[in-house]
Amino acid sequence: MYLAYWNLREQPFQNVADARFAYLSEQHQEGLARLIYVVKSRKLGGVLIGTYGAGKSMILELLARNDEAVTSTRFVQFDAPSGGVVGLARQVLGALELGVRFADVDGVLETIRDLTVNAKAAFPHTTLVIDEAQMIQDPEAIDFLQRLTNVRLVQGAGRPDCPAFTLILAGHVELEQLIIRKSAFRQRLSLVWHLEPLNDRQTLEYVEYRMRAAGGDIWVFEEEALADVAAASAGIPRVINNLCDVALMMGFALRSTRITRKIMQQAIDEVSPPQSRQNEGEWRETGTT
Repeated sequence: MYLAYWNLREQPFQNVADARFAYLSEQHQEGLARLIYVVKSRKLGGVLIGTYGAGKSMILELLARNDEAVTSTRFVQFDAPSGGVVGLARQVLGALELGVRFADVDGVLETIRDLTVNAKAAFPHTTLVIDEAQMIQDPEAIDFLQRLTNVRLVQGAGRPDCPAFTLILAGHVELEQLIIRKSAFRQRLSLVWHLEPLNDRQTLEYVEYRMRAAGGDIWVFEEEALADVAAASAGIPRVINNLCDVALMMGFALRSTRITRKIMQQAIDEVSPPQSRQNEGEWRETGTT
């Protein structure tokens, strides 16, 4: 609706994991670099933790696109399913495209083990990424993942065996408590990285970066308006997107040449009811990772 008015090629504040709009703060860059290392080195696993809307999905998208990390691994990703351990085992089989049925979870593991020791099967090392992993509450499901990390890939020709799977779990902050309760499983995860909200400077850079990526003028938003975005969003990228998108629409409707503080305050009132501005958690529950 407002693209032509603001000289934009496309919407700059869509809440989708689009690598073209990936602004990476210092902590996002380091988190991505560490995950790349976990995958390249074929470690058993790593964990990415952050509040809703902090940018976990974007990090996973960039990880999947990183040629250096994924050239020697099969990269599969899915959201944590419902249905406990059975649902998780079914999801893993589907992601691996094995095309087999199973009577029980032990049967799934046995099928995978048979493939990893069979040279003719040519089972590749697999990076298994599970988003929304805080939803995995069934202790048996955690046990299943732990047993997956025990599966070895026979490489032959005098080369040592290596893990068949690198497990990457991404989820909301309660994921940390989930894995802490399983100390044996936690010991297999060589990385636990926390994504924190953006600070005020990073929020300004984030907005300008996405405007530039969409072909627009980075000076559309007045400095005072961006300060209000930083305060009202608590540095959560998804909330920043919601506020800026609504502000651009309002600026277009008012035929304003810039997004002023007054327009931004209207956008804040539009996006968040009063009680939400007093409860940061409600801001963050407006969507998923």
